Amino acid sequence: MTESSPSPFRRGQIAGALFLALGATCGALGAHALETVMTPDRLDSWGTASLYFLVMGAGLIGAAHSSSQRRSQVALDAVWVGTLLFSCSIMGLVTLATLEVGAAWRAVLGPVTPLGGVLMIGGWMGWAWSRRSR
Repeated sequence: MTESSPSPFRRGQIAGALFLALGATCGALGAHALETVMTPDRLDSWGTASLYFLVMGAGLIGAAHSSSQRRSQVALDAVWVGTLLFSCSIMGLVTLATLEVGAAWRAVLGPVTPLGGVLMIGGWMGWAWSRRSR
């Protein structure tokens, strides 16, 4: 019998591994290919987004390994969704600003970044709380 979706444990590990791959790829892209295209401030923002992919990816892999309770899994889901929103919105903002296009998209993406940050922070706090009550 096959499962239609990964178990919560595997979902956290898969998201973490994909974030590690994305962080490494985007970091290398920023350090090499984008260096001559973007301003130093935009490269710094790109690097921040890449770093969050890396850090949250490693955290998700470790936390998913020790999380079997539903509360823990919901909290980690908030972390990976928040990471996607946070890092991808920063990268989208930087890319659109560099290309000097998408003013309407930039207006939409701007508020997404802090929303992603709140989800990450809330997710980690929720995960810590779920571990306390074991």
